[in-house]
Amino acid sequence: MPPATDYIRHAARLARQVVMDAGPGGTPAPDAEFYTTLARALDQAVDAIENTARRRD
Repeated sequence: MPPATDYIRHAARLARQVVMDAGPGGTPAPDAEFYTTLARALDQAVDAIENTARRRD
């Protein structure tokens, strides 16, 4: 079963949206949703890495 990547992809989309909303020369300002999604994405990445490591043992 492939690892879940929903939150990782969502975090990537939010990051691109934050940059686009800032416009050229603007300063990106991530909101609470971005940080929440980023935390979930990092949790998914860690879970996938740990599962991969367990399978090799």
